Amino acid sequence: MARRRGERIPVYVSMGELKYGFQTNQKIHDAYKDALGQTGYAGAVGVFFGANSPKPFRAAKEFGNDLISSYCSSNKVSSLKKNGWSVTRKGSIRGLKLSGKTRTVYVQMPGGWNYAWNITAAEAKLSSTLGFTVADSADDLVWGVNSPKPPRAYKKEADGVVSTFIAPKQSVFDKASNEGWSITNNTVGVVAES
Repeated sequence: MARRRGERIPVYVSMGELKYGFQTNQKIHDAYKDALGQTGYAGAVGVFFGANSPKPFRAAKEFGNDLISSYCSSNKVSSLKKNGWSVTRKGSIRGLKLSGKTRTVYVQMPGGWNYAWNITAAEAKLSSTLGFTVADSADDLVWGVNSPKPPRAYKKEADGVVSTFIAPKQSVFDKASNEGWSITNNTVGVVAES
């Protein structure tokens, strides 16, 4: 069975509170969006694209000579299975780095999801300045996102340049700037602060 590409459009599916964005064939989306729980992406806050963990469920079903296969929302899995779809979930949950040379950290992104990455243990000590949190659990962490990414902060030190992500909060930007950090690539906006 040949894969059809056709015109591709951005859409997303829900995984509980998370919104996983991807490109899909428009004709397939138009025909099966309700069954799969797909929503057309028009700039909704909180949607991330290209994450490698976690991944949503994938549903597949043959219709004549065509195999339809796409990501689906987690709240549609039961009805899809009842209607003859095969539903699988591949993808790994990344492990935390809690000791040794690296640490897992995260920042909350607009829309409420947590962008995770690993940094050196020495860089993890910058959390109070750069607003990230050292993770103690893999719950609710999103890894390997292509878009959107948090802004970056960098600072020249005697032995080189330190560069990492910074929490997208105005108070954090102000504190880091006052301590000599430069902030770049703030295309995600800021997280509301209470």
